[in-house]
Amino acid sequence: MKLTILLMTVALLSARAEGWGQTITLSGKDLSLKEVFTAIKKQTGYVTLHNKELLSTAAPVTVSVRNMPLQDLLNRVFANQPLKYVIEGKTIVVSSRTAVPTAVPLPAGSFGAAADTLLIVRGRVLDMNSDPVTGATVANMRTRQAVASDKNGLFSIRARIDDVLEITFIGLEKREWRVRSASAGVIQLKQSEESIKEVIVTGLVDRQGQSFTGAAVTYTQKELMQVGNRNVIQSLKNIDPSFRIMDNLSMGSDPNSLPEIQMRGQSSLPNLQGDFSGNPNQPLFILDGFETTLQRVFDLNMNRVASVTLLKDAAAKAIYGSRAANGVVVIETVRPARGKLRVMYSGDVAMEAPDLTDYNLMDAGEKLAFEKERGIYKNFTFGASGVQERDLIYQENYDNVLRGVNTYWLSQPLRTGVSSRHALNLEGGDINMRYQAGITYNNNTGVMKGSGRNTMALFTTLSYTYRNIIFRNQLEFNRNVSTNSPYGTFADYTKLNQYYSPYDENGNLVRVMGTYPFSYNGTSDRNVYNPLYNATLNVKSENAYSQLINNFYIDWRITPALRATGSVSYTRNESSSDVFLPPSHTSFNNYDANGLSDRKGTYTKGDGFSQSIISNIGLNYNKLFGRHQLLTNVTWNLNTRRDANTTVIAEGFGSDDVDNISFATKYAQNTRPSATDNRVREIGVVGILGYAYDDRYLLDASVRSSGSSMFGVENRWGVFWSVGAGWNVHKEAFLQNVSWLSQLRFRSSYGYTGAQNFNPFQGRTRYTFGDIVYNNGLGAELIGLPNSSLKWQRKMDFNAGFDMVVRRYLTLRFDYSKGVTTDLLVDMTIPPSMGFTTYKENVGEIHNTGYEFSVGVTPWRNDRKRAWITLNFSGAHFENKLQKVYDIFTTWNEKQDADKNQSTSATTFDRSVYRRPAVYLIEGQSMNAIWGVRSLGIDPLTGQEMFLDADGKSTWTWSTANQVIIGDNTPRLNGTIGLNAGYAGFTLAVACTYRFGGDLYNTTLLERIENVTGMDNLDKRILESWRNAGDVSKYRALTLTGGTTPVYTRPTSRFVQKDNELYVSSLNLSYDFYRQSWLKKLGMDNLRCSFYMNELMRLSTVRIERGTSYPFARNFSFQVQASF
Repeated sequence: MKLTILLMTVALLSARAEGWGQTITLSGKDLSLKEVFTAIKKQTGYVTLHNKELLSTAAPVTVSVRNMPLQDLLNRVFANQPLKYVIEGKTIVVSSRTAVPTAVPLPAGSFGAAADTLLIVRGRVLDMNSDPVTGATVANMRTRQAVASDKNGLFSIRARIDDVLEITFIGLEKREWRVRSASAGVIQLKQSEESIKEVIVTGLVDRQGQSFTGAAVTYTQKELMQVGNRNVIQSLKNIDPSFRIMDNLSMGSDPNSLPEIQMRGQSSLPNLQGDFSGNPNQPLFILDGFETTLQRVFDLNMNRVASVTLLKDAAAKAIYGSRAANGVVVIETVRPARGKLRVMYSGDVAMEAPDLTDYNLMDAGEKLAFEKERGIYKNFTFGASGVQERDLIYQENYDNVLRGVNTYWLSQPLRTGVSSRHALNLEGGDINMRYQAGITYNNNTGVMKGSGRNTMALFTTLSYTYRNIIFRNQLEFNRNVSTNSPYGTFADYTKLNQYYSPYDENGNLVRVMGTYPFSYNGTSDRNVYNPLYNATLNVKSENAYSQLINNFYIDWRITPALRATGSVSYTRNESSSDVFLPPSHTSFNNYDANGLSDRKGTYTKGDGFSQSIISNIGLNYNKLFGRHQLLTNVTWNLNTRRDANTTVIAEGFGSDDVDNISFATKYAQNTRPSATDNRVREIGVVGILGYAYDDRYLLDASVRSSGSSMFGVENRWGVFWSVGAGWNVHKEAFLQNVSWLSQLRFRSSYGYTGAQNFNPFQGRTRYTFGDIVYNNGLGAELIGLPNSSLKWQRKMDFNAGFDMVVRRYLTLRFDYSKGVTTDLLVDMTIPPSMGFTTYKENVGEIHNTGYEFSVGVTPWRNDRKRAWITLNFSGAHFENKLQKVYDIFTTWNEKQDADKNQSTSATTFDRSVYRRPAVYLIEGQSMNAIWGVRSLGIDPLTGQEMFLDADGKSTWTWSTANQVIIGDNTPRLNGTIGLNAGYAGFTLAVACTYRFGGDLYNTTLLERIENVTGMDNLDKRILESWRNAGDVSKYRALTLTGGTTPVYTRPTSRFVQKDNELYVSSLNLSYDFYRQSWLKKLGMDNLRCSFYMNELMRLSTVRIERGTSYPFARNFSFQVQASF
């Protein structure tokens, strides 16, 4: 409420100030009109548009007024003059009462007898907020000569009657004006969706799309909202084929799980993510000119986003040098607009429904019958007591089935989540001062009970213009609290047999629901515990962060062509995590039997702190010299950041109710508090050159020199550069009469960028204090070997492509790219006698090759009825291969082989090593290859699997020596399919994603059909496994892995399936009430209602369990957007 009152007060003061500015105090004798206009401009800010020759005909005036309204003064001044005036916005346009144009005689025969005069046409260019546009290009389409508007938006150009002037400016709609007189008056340029896309926002300097040679694409807020309203990341995945969210079949729709993102494939090794705090293949995110985190982008309310630009090739991203190898995502938020106080609100209510269609589990009767038939209840040991005990267990389960117990465990921890999102924004101001303030709140309720993610943001923007200097400050505070479900993981429920009931006869939750026939989990405990019981305890699993951000910008327009810019950003982030499992939790079931009663109950406490300061100072020169357009920019930047984290794990709690870490009695066994404190400093200088001749031939070049404290002292500095060329074919004279071709541009680029998403201490000597006492002091232990020559990875990028537009009906874009990442950061193996097994080194290359394209077709359009139909289709294919690694991964590959050759009992060995094929790093092979032994299928006589060995001979024995590439996860083509249609305010948008041609190893077939103990619930397809001689089956004879001699199915081509998928990602139906007259009566400028269905339908050739730890979900939401 206080914030609203403050903003309304500011708005009233701004309006009052503008009212005062429209009165004049002036006294003088025989004043020229020029002197009068100078006084008016000084006191009110109104400028005058006039012809110099016209003022020479005006008579001097004598005035003496005090606080006279501007229009009254003008009426008095122009009363007896041969001139007249009109006020347009804050411009006073002066013209002759007889409207005689100023003429310049031409040389004889210049244009013929019908046009023997050349006019000096003068005018003023304003933007949609009636502010002067500095540096707008005004071109005579006939002579191809052009001029630029000055700091007041004024221009003058030579033209003759009926000539056409083209007025353009970055970010504004192009406009054409036909010359009828020497006065062009005020020409106002509007902003449109197309004009936003014509500007390439790089984060350092904006580039005009028609003269830019880089591979960059811009999406507006409208386009992003049409394909989804959940978050920016999801919308980008639904609209751009090169921007991929990697499948996470485990975490599903977990609101607290951040996605793994790749843009144009990967440039680092696949096994590095576990070694480093960040994802080495993740693109760089830039928000309002400053680097930011994936977490902040993930939590950003979409109503604040103005546009998102993806920088993909060297010409586009090399300005970010050592951080740009994986691509750059540049996000611009909405800036305050000039005018009266405007209030904008957006709110939506969403419903999340669990998607369990990929599960095909047995019901109670099916599972019990299977267990009996397959001998689960037979005695595996000698003695009558074992037989009797198993008979009793079977009878208990049989009785449950008879009395109708058929618990659908998958639904027990789930709910239909109801979420809401709200955004309130206030803005206004005048030509000098603008303000914006707002609040957003996202309440994301997950489908697992108790899980959710709540984010609140408060933000303000103040912009002040003093003469030709613009000051802008953004202040933002974010608060996030995320909670994980106390019901555990979804996998705890998918494995339970449905003949268990979570309740007793009185409807009370039970802790133990039954007994397994034999032990299979490595302990003597055979009880079947109820996971719902844990949810009734005082379980805590919560993460939170508070973030304060202040960005300050200054833009000094020294001349229409020369600008100096500066910016500084300060970000402070404090985070915490708390996980408490009370002593009654089923995780501690075996503690009493193992003498660990005093260690029951754990508390994991984490605290984090990060702080960053980023500063930039730049000088930009952009000028048109006839047919030559020149852009130069030099920017210096200095960054420093610190990340500190502390983790403590304590145990031994005497009560379920004491959920404070101070009540713990000891640290967790074999642990002690851990902490990290990372500090990175970076300095860089960027130079940019852009040149265009006649808007036809284009050249771009950039170079960045960066120094970073992350790497070895011998390689602190790196140089990254790019060069690009382009050709606007549609601007050539031989195509000027081809009216249907609006654009045809060929472009290519080449350059180097770098990657440094790694820990900052990896090249340094590191020590820690141990528990060894020497001479009454603790000794320091070496824990990291130094490498003074360690440097960042470098990536060479080559790109070639073209853009084509056929009027408003067809758009086509194609890019081919090739990247080579050198100096990979890898673990080099050394003899254990040196005290370490590995150290970091730069070795090897990754070759990334691919292409992408997008096609948009608008077969029908009716602007008068605001009607259209647009179809979009895009695709991409990128593949990655490892080169020049020689034998450095021999130890890694041998370890994978050793794991697969394990034959230890299931009670002492984790069966998960048999689920998935290993990741082998072999020179010349795809990094997404699937390795295994070629299968000949299941022998109908014996029910055993036959294989092909390395020599192509059949064998019954699986061996790591016979492993070859049996598939590849890389799809032949992935992309998007879209439909966008509108009519009279109604809009329908459908966004689909697809992929085909790749392979997937179906782990469900192993975990639910072959590598099973028989104790947990199973996929119904297990009933199709081989039973008797002569059976033709996809699955081998069942051998339960819970026995004393387990038999496992290891990686085999039998479970490699073609991964073809079509996903209806988003469907959006909306209506804009723009034609309704009652909007104005309610004081509303705009009202729009939308209905969304996200993650609606999935068609796939692979039936695999998805969302094993947290289920996937379908999302339905209703949204209202209104402005007042």
